[in-house]
Amino acid sequence: MNILTLDHITKSFQNRKLLEDASFYLQEQEKVGVIGINGTGKSTFLKLIAGLEEADEGSLIRANHVVVRYLPQTPVFEDNMTVLDAVLKGNVNKENEWTVESDAKSMLTRLGVTDFAQPCGQLSGGQKKRLALVSVLLAPADILVLDEPTNHLDASMSDWLEGQLKNYRGSIVMVTHDRYFLDSVANRIIEIDKGSIYSYDTNYAGFLELKAEREDMQTASERKRQSILRVELEWVKRGARARSTKQKARLERYEELKNREAPQRDGHVELGSVSSRLGRSTIELNHIAKGYDGVTLIRDFSYIFLKNDRIGFLGPNGAGKSTLLKMIMGEVAPDSGSIDIGPTVKIGYYAQEIGDEEMKPDKRVIDYIKDEAEYVQTEDGVVTAAKMLENFLFNGELQYSRLEKLSGGERRRLYLCKVLMGAPNVLILDVNCSTPLRCV
Repeated sequence: MNILTLDHITKSFQNRKLLEDASFYLQEQEKVGVIGINGTGKSTFLKLIAGLEEADEGSLIRANHVVVRYLPQTPVFEDNMTVLDAVLKGNVNKENEWTVESDAKSMLTRLGVTDFAQPCGQLSGGQKKRLALVSVLLAPADILVLDEPTNHLDASMSDWLEGQLKNYRGSIVMVTHDRYFLDSVANRIIEIDKGSIYSYDTNYAGFLELKAEREDMQTASERKRQSILRVELEWVKRGARARSTKQKARLERYEELKNREAPQRDGHVELGSVSSRLGRSTIELNHIAKGYDGVTLIRDFSYIFLKNDRIGFLGPNGAGKSTLLKMIMGEVAPDSGSIDIGPTVKIGYYAQEIGDEEMKPDKRVIDYIKDEAEYVQTEDGVVTAAKMLENFLFNGELQYSRLEKLSGGERRRLYLCKVLMGAPNVLILDVNCSTPLRCV
């Protein structure tokens, strides 16, 4: 049964057309993954489904009595509200008042939040995301709309959420960059691409195959169009005149073929070797230890990082992964032991959370990068800030846009661009996601 339809939707944001005459339907118990490059409108699409945004054109049709629960990409809670009160808000009624608090505490504990009386104003962005996830899962719903639900979850938490969603009896529409999570949970993939929506009745692995087939068909159609155009162009050059109905129709077909847009390919981030020289001495951890409030996070740990190492840190939330990275950065001092940094080491640090202090909303994209460096040396020579931005898919007018106009994914891509503009020879990524570990 069809429970939700977006019918011929057009939606623009900040002078960018995200959707144009696009349609989408959702059936009962479907689990839909939303795919698209940064800035294509994935989060806006979810807000349309959740009823938080209105389309410029088209309509949203929802079945009677359908309940939608929405997980935002960046949730906000009242600073003085306690963890438990924030989760229970809007989720308590006469039917569940005896069980909902117990369920909430169980889920919060499973996601590493154990101080139920802690004010929300003291929580990190990741903790707030986990609170919002519990709040969404706590009450029954016909449709779950989830914007990056696996963000800020460690491997065990992600596995738990995967089981919850696979067994969920309602419908799910979600955006996630964890392809393995998506492959396991989704039974349909929709792709938002240049204002259109393409649907694939398969999981992520099947989507990759079907998308390749679609692009091959588009390429073949374009070759055919160009071949016909060459023939018609020769006919036009011979002095065709629209003196007869047939010739007039042929000229109209020629004009239509000539003006038809060729299929566009998605851009790819282009990155040569952007780093300074790294000598023989790198980073050495010598018997370091660190703890907080009587809890030992790291005990007598030693390690020597070598050139060309690719090291991944695994562990549950709160185990000390970010603390270890911050000690290497020099932002946190070890309780004992020492950390020796080689004289040629230049660290680039990609933080887990990017706040307004790091990316001021009113700053322009080009100025944000120039604050780090005007140019950078690569294996292909000197690259300017503007050219580096082009390599990271920030072209033309987008370079002069304010940061507040960027999508969440574009902000993270821009942040990585700035980190690399510093030409680091040691890159530290605090991303709290299993996907890079599987790739690198």
